[in-house]
Amino acid sequence: MTWIRAVVCALCLWPSAGLAQSTESSNEWFLRTGVTTARIFSDNPFTSSSNPISWGPNLTVEVGRQTDGSQEWHHLYGIPSWGFGFSLASFGNGATRPIEAYTFFSWPFMRLNDRLDLTTDFGMGVSWRWKEFDGETASESAVLGSDLNARIDWGFYLRYATTPRTLLYMGVDFTHRSNGGTTSPNLGINTIGPKMSLQYNLAPGTSNRQLKGPRPPFTPSWEFVVGGAAGVKNVAQRDFEATVVTSAAQRQFYRYGKFALGTDVTYDGSTGAHLVGADTHWRANAGERWSLGTYGGYEHIIGRFGAIAQFGYYVARGFDNSTRPRTYQRLGWRYRVTDRLWGTVAIRSTGNLRSDALEFGAGYRMNVPWSQ
Repeated sequence: MTWIRAVVCALCLWPSAGLAQSTESSNEWFLRTGVTTARIFSDNPFTSSSNPISWGPNLTVEVGRQTDGSQEWHHLYGIPSWGFGFSLASFGNGATRPIEAYTFFSWPFMRLNDRLDLTTDFGMGVSWRWKEFDGETASESAVLGSDLNARIDWGFYLRYATTPRTLLYMGVDFTHRSNGGTTSPNLGINTIGPKMSLQYNLAPGTSNRQLKGPRPPFTPSWEFVVGGAAGVKNVAQRDFEATVVTSAAQRQFYRYGKFALGTDVTYDGSTGAHLVGADTHWRANAGERWSLGTYGGYEHIIGRFGAIAQFGYYVARGFDNSTRPRTYQRLGWRYRVTDRLWGTVAIRSTGNLRSDALEFGAGYRMNVPWSQ
C-alpha cells in the first residue's frame, strides 16, 4: 500500500504547483490521476485461498480532452470530456497485478455552483497480465481463465475546481473485469469502492466554459428496434456459438436517454455442456438450447454513441437447469451508423454479474406513429 500513500501525497501537493502556470493558453487537454481502494464483491475467485483476498487497490493515469463548445451536443452535455487511460491494479500480496488500457467519457450532469459539479464517468477497455493463482493448492490455476480480459468501469463523483487549472474528484467507482465467457473458467471480478482523483488542465478554466443560451426544445418520442448479435463462449474446454435476436419498444423520455422494454430469443450452443469422463462431451439437444427472455433497460445517448444497461429474466428455457440463474444483464455500447442502422458490442452476464458471452451485433430502428 506504500505506492498508494505516495500518490495521495502527490495529489495533495499538486494544486499549489498548478498556480504558477501561465493563464494564457487555450489548450483543451488535461492530465488526471486517481486512486481507488475497492472491495471485491459478488463472485470472488480468491475466496478459496488460505489467505482470502477481499480488496483490490487501483491506480489510474489518464489523458483527456475537454470539448470546446463548438458543437451543439457539447452544450447538451454540459461541456463534457473524453480520453484514454491506463490502470495498475493489485490483488493481494502480488498474487496478480494486471495492466489495463481503456477509453472514458466524463459527463458533468449537474452543476451545483461555479466550482462544484456532479459528474459520471463511463469507461471500457482491456485488462491483461493476469497471473495464475491458487492459494489453496499452492499451484497455478487460472483466475479469469485468460490473460486478456474486458474491463468496464462506471463512477459517480463530486468535482470541485480547487484552482483555475486543477479539479478534485471524490466519489464511488465500480469496475467489472472478465473474459466475457470466451474462455473457461470465467469467474470474473467485480469491485466497488471510494475513489479520489486530481485533474490538471493544460490551460486554465477549460472545465468552466459557459453554456450557450436556452437549449432547443425537446419532444419525447417512441421507437421500435430489432436486431441480432452473435458471440463465442468456452465451456468444458470447448468453443460454442451463442446468438440472440432482440426486439424492443423504446421511449426517449428526455434528450439524454431512453427506457426500453423488450424480448430476447437466445440460442446457446453450450446449454448443458459438461465433460463425461476425461474427454467425452455432453450437451442438451438442439431443441433444448433455446430460451426466451424479457428485459427492461436504459440507453444513455452521447452523440451517435449510446451506453446500454439492460436487466432481464428468462421466462422460458428448453433445458431448465436449476443451477443456472434465470436473471441476466447486458452492458455495452451502441453506435448509430445512420439514423436507422446501429451496431453494438456488449457483455452479457448472468446471476451475480458472472459474464456469460461477448456479443457483437447490428440492428434497425423505426419511429412509431404514436411518438408524441
